[in-house]
Amino acid sequence: MKRIIKHSLSLILALTLVLGAAVISASAAPEVAEGYIYVREDFIDDYGFTRAVQFALNDAADHATAESPYTVVVPRGDYEMRGAMRIFSNTTLDLRGVTMRRDGAGAGNMLRVGSEDSVNTGVTGYAYENIHLIGGVFDGGFGENTIIKAFHTRNFTMDEVTLLNEKEGHMTEFAGVDGLTIRGCVFENQQLTPGNYGYEAIQLDVLHPFHVANGRSEDLPMTNVLIEKCMFSDMPRAIGSHTAVHNRPHDNITIRGNYFTDMSSIAIQGHNWTNVNITKNIIENAPRGITMYAEPGGCTYLSSKLAAKGNTDSHATDAYQAPGKANITIAYNILTDIGTSADGYASYSSQGIAVLGEKLDTTSPVGGNDESGGLPPGDYYIDGASIHDNIIDVRGNGIRLEDVRNTSVTDNEIVCSKNTVHNDNYYGIVVRANASASTVSYNNISGAEVNGIQIDGGKGGKVNNVRFNRISNCGKYGIGIYDMSIDKIEDNDIMNTNNIGLFATDCTLSNVRWNRIRYCSDAGIWLTSTTTATTIKSNTTVGCADSDSFGRNTVQSHYSSASALTNFYIPWDVTDKAGAKMGVGSIFHIAPDVRPTNAIASFTYSSSDEDVVTVDANGMVIAVAEGQATITVRSNNNITKTYAVTVEGSGGVSHLTGKPAAPVLILGDADGNGVVESADTTVLLRRFAYIDIPYGDVTLSHGDVNGDDSVDVLDVSLIQRYLANINTPYPIGEPF
Repeated sequence: MKRIIKHSLSLILALTLVLGAAVISASAAPEVAEGYIYVREDFIDDYGFTRAVQFALNDAADHATAESPYTVVVPRGDYEMRGAMRIFSNTTLDLRGVTMRRDGAGAGNMLRVGSEDSVNTGVTGYAYENIHLIGGVFDGGFGENTIIKAFHTRNFTMDEVTLLNEKEGHMTEFAGVDGLTIRGCVFENQQLTPGNYGYEAIQLDVLHPFHVANGRSEDLPMTNVLIEKCMFSDMPRAIGSHTAVHNRPHDNITIRGNYFTDMSSIAIQGHNWTNVNITKNIIENAPRGITMYAEPGGCTYLSSKLAAKGNTDSHATDAYQAPGKANITIAYNILTDIGTSADGYASYSSQGIAVLGEKLDTTSPVGGNDESGGLPPGDYYIDGASIHDNIIDVRGNGIRLEDVRNTSVTDNEIVCSKNTVHNDNYYGIVVRANASASTVSYNNISGAEVNGIQIDGGKGGKVNNVRFNRISNCGKYGIGIYDMSIDKIEDNDIMNTNNIGLFATDCTLSNVRWNRIRYCSDAGIWLTSTTTATTIKSNTTVGCADSDSFGRNTVQSHYSSASALTNFYIPWDVTDKAGAKMGVGSIFHIAPDVRPTNAIASFTYSSSDEDVVTVDANGMVIAVAEGQATITVRSNNNITKTYAVTVEGSGGVSHLTGKPAAPVLILGDADGNGVVESADTTVLLRRFAYIDIPYGDVTLSHGDVNGDDSVDVLDVSLIQRYLANINTPYPIGEPF
């Protein structure tokens, strides 16, 4: 894990240096040029730093336009600041080589956008635009006020700015900004006493006077936010919101390629965010990693209340509306040492990644201080989240979903260890509270305190597929399912649990097939009498304390011993993909699909060039630099496959098509339609009677159930037994 982090951190630092070089080159200017204002050192000596720079910023405000922007250049040096600088539209402030130190406690902001307004007078909408900060060190001196503030603004950019030493406030605060870009910046050492509210180094806020002083109240959310290649250390929360506008979410937020270490609360916390991409970040040492909350998850304001307070227009109804698509992607992130300490500000459960909707049965209470709340009753679920290809080292829940819709959790590696700061039930993956998910599949989970995967409908819910998960060393069940409807529970590997391998109660299950369960302290599979299951067959239980017990459901067939591995596939191999193309920093998971389905095997993974891609013991492949490499997958009985990987650019993962997809062959499927049914026996009997049928010998050979190289009446009898749910010694209905 440390080697992976070292590779990835080197990547972030390299990209940051490249970014800085590009900014410097683009901003280079002659000694005197139109559109540039150079702050004179003698003015700084005569008037003080803040006043001298403000003269230049005021001059830019008087002359700059969108077509003819101005750049204010400050001479290199270390300066003491007294009072805030104010920057206006179409202005770049070049602070490269400049360090500014604020007086301590009681000092105001260091930089603000625009004029001083009141709660109900002044500018509205996006009154200020095209503001750019380049370089500079803002040392807050532990003054108790936010360092940089911007609101009512369109297009605010910070490149390679460093912010240090904040106390009891945010480092930066943005509200009502359309187009916020923060690149290659450093945020370090933010102190907050419990009971205060300035949690975030970058706070995406709302325009209410309790949160944004000296700005007009309005229902403008944050939109079009990009935060990339930044470094955050020693603070409560790095990036986030704890405020929102009812029915007007913060929208189009991208957080990528950042490094977070030593958080005392969380790295990233979203509140009513939509169209979100959180990718390729590294998070080390935090009570929580990444959490997305729905509207009731913080201080949410009715639009009408903000409008009335600011004497501005309302743009959203106060009534309940069913949530729109959230479109949240959380992928390719590496989280380590999560949950090793308690959250310093509230009793949050320790967790790596969480997406949390919430249902309100009554109107939410109105806050006594900030006037937020008053949301109408309704189900504020989160519709649409994809959590994939993350590596999570956690003492707590690996991934937690509540009240979500159309959500998938795939190809994540979750390594759990015992939580020592909260007495709670912790799981590798937990889906509950009226949650509906499309799939929980291809995840590798080890060491969960309770269940590897916990699926709990509570008030209802549905998961379509739970497939190809590899789960080991759990404190209780490998998979525990409660009050839930699930279509497919297939091809999961479960081993070394302290209780049952696969447990379900009060559930409706369709297909429980091809699962391999071994060395559990109780039954391999146990379905209670309150669970109904349409198909329970071809599961393998080996070395369990009660391997032959499946609860009170009828089991159609199962294996109590394993077969030798004869072949294996991974998803893009089954469809005959030729290899993978990866963007730098992306991750994908190799999850072998074994043949026959009751084969129990282990695998090792290696890379031909670890300077290009690394691969860990669980098959997580990480692209660390451009180039080409080969991944080798080897089974414990020496079946080997290799996969070519090309790394280029900064995108995600795509798999390269080599040839048309091969058909999936099903034993007993004599007509080749992909399912074993009574029509297959009819086809074979017609063939025996020399009646013409539209199938060739190759297709008909799928009916050779007993493998004696002859399709005959005995095979028909075996298929009929299978259809009658009578156990047979052959894997009828399975791929071969």
